[in-house]
Amino acid sequence: MRRFTLNGENLSLGTGNILAAIRTAADKATAGGEIAINRVEISQSGSTTSAQCRAELFKRDTAGTLTVTSATPAPINPVGGPASGIAGNTALAGGAARCGVNSSADSGGAYVSLRQFNFNNLNGYMWIPTPEERIVVPPAMIFGVRFLAAPGTTTGWTIAVDFEELA
Repeated sequence: MRRFTLNGENLSLGTGNILAAIRTAADKATAGGEIAINRVEISQSGSTTSAQCRAELFKRDTAGTLTVTSATPAPINPVGGPASGIAGNTALAGGAARCGVNSSADSGGAYVSLRQFNFNNLNGYMWIPTPEERIVVPPAMIFGVRFLAAPGTTTGWTIAVDFEELA
């Protein structure tokens, strides 16, 4: 089983409010060419003041610019196994099989909302889909998690996206 987690910890939000993004490989038969999203978790430690946050899970085409902080997916099972077919990189729209956290530049590209949600920043958010609800991301597509409106607190955010490589 090829299961990984993409993590960003104690982030100060950048431009575009994208917490995490994963671009699949260009070919379905390649490792990382098709993935299923198994879990998304968001929390923050930057404020003790309660506030509602608006966010979404999205898919996006690869046009435009999407610059993030490079983050390497970690295997969920720490006992051996192959590395992910998706590698950390700063330019997601520039090539396939890349991922990162905390966008610093975001322009162009068409977003499609897959699931919008609201949550309290003090409680955080966790989405664990049933097998029928899992989001399957096809080749050469970007999946991500972003705020729809800048939250009142922009520091101390943590994101974890667990995914499974299907190829």
